[in-house]
Amino acid sequence: MARKRKNDTRLDPFATAVGNSSLDALLEQASAGDVIRMPAPSDPTREITLVCKVIPHSDIEASTQVYGKNRRVQALLNEKSVSDILPAISEDGRNQHPALLWEQNDTSLVLAGSRRRKACILGNADYLVLSSTDFTDQDAKILAVSSDQYIAPSLWELGQAYQQTKNELIEQGKKGSYREIATIEGVSHTAIADAVKAYEQIPADVISLYPTANHVGREVAKKLVIAKERDEAAFNQLVNALANDEELNAITSDDKRAMAITKRLTAEPEVAAKREAVLENKFISVQRNIKSGDVSIKIDNKVMTDKRLEQLTKLLGAFN
Repeated sequence: MARKRKNDTRLDPFATAVGNSSLDALLEQASAGDVIRMPAPSDPTREITLVCKVIPHSDIEASTQVYGKNRRVQALLNEKSVSDILPAISEDGRNQHPALLWEQNDTSLVLAGSRRRKACILGNADYLVLSSTDFTDQDAKILAVSSDQYIAPSLWELGQAYQQTKNELIEQGKKGSYREIATIEGVSHTAIADAVKAYEQIPADVISLYPTANHVGREVAKKLVIAKERDEAAFNQLVNALANDEELNAITSDDKRAMAITKRLTAEPEVAAKREAVLENKFISVQRNIKSGDVSIKIDNKVMTDKRLEQLTKLLGAFN
């Protein structure tokens, strides 16, 4: 069977030359039982030995866990968020490009390939992996970032990762400012600020309303934050109501459903009437301002005769 491109999530960190080939090519050609050696992500002079194996579908969830500092929030992974690779993996019966696992005693930590892991679980497929005990914490951190290059994590997920970086800086006695985080992460401090604010201000249950977390970009996140700050109680009630909204769930297009969710969550409430009608008919309108109590009178000139104007003037003149 010809290999499908959508079942080939290559890892950019392994594009380093090895002899006349590359690690990416070596990983692509790996099959169960093979042993591969590669430079460590954090130190090219150190070698890591990897063993290729296939984890049966029924054992994936029990025998593997995703590395804790992986930037992709696993609870947000669903059929929609792995739809680009799920059909091919399901048809092939396994992922073509192996994931990377760090063997730690009785625990197998997925360092790169959490989307493939989810797709294998959903697609009733086996999980092809390269595992090693040689990885270090620094290797794991590098892979947690670099493995996201195929499909970038959402703004909200990046906010969570940047918040972790901030906490680590504070533990080191630093301020943990946006600029300090930006220097480490290699992005602008504005991007850091937007992501962290999205993570801090937008609850996870709001993100889970969307087809995928990536549907909540900067502009959408800003609108959601404004709506929440405007009336948090009303916003939360609306979130709960939308969770089981049949009309929204009936929208088949992911993009259209995401737009509809944003529109519903960020719609400004109707402004309450500032005036109440005291008298309304075809010719006369008497209204009172609810806040101040002031009364305004509007009379159609068709019925405002000189005599009636004189009577009204005398009546009003008696007020004090």
